[in-house]
Amino acid sequence: MKKILISLFLFVLASASAYSQLQQQQPPPKLKPTFHVEDLVFVYQTLETVDISGGEVDVFLEVRNFLQATIKSIQEAKKQAGDTYQTEIPLPLAQNMLSFLSRAKFSGRNAELYKRFVDSLVESSKALQPQQGNK
Repeated sequence: MKKILISLFLFVLASASAYSQLQQQQPPPKLKPTFHVEDLVFVYQTLETVDISGGEVDVFLEVRNFLQATIKSIQEAKKQAGDTYQTEIPLPLAQNMLSFLSRAKFSGRNAELYKRFVDSLVESSKALQPQQGNK
């Protein structure tokens, strides 16, 4: 079920990205998710354990650097683990992050953190979908 949800989300994101890039050659759209601080820390720590191939190094470092900068901003804002934090993530970066996370292994006690993180990205991606009914 988890893989189906992630695959569906990645397909929606890829479709939105391709559609917007065909319209105009402009920067990729950005998601504006609101995360729990503890979820972002969990994702950062989990990604550090993912095995990657040589061809993924640049993309992985881009994801990791984004998370490091976000966590630094959270620390500077003096946010606590239970607080929420809104950030902007370029669509391709979010797709890559989810791709790496789908390969991660973590204990069952972290399932809620993972699900909340993915749900936040999915919810924020809905703003990118074209409006239905305007045909």
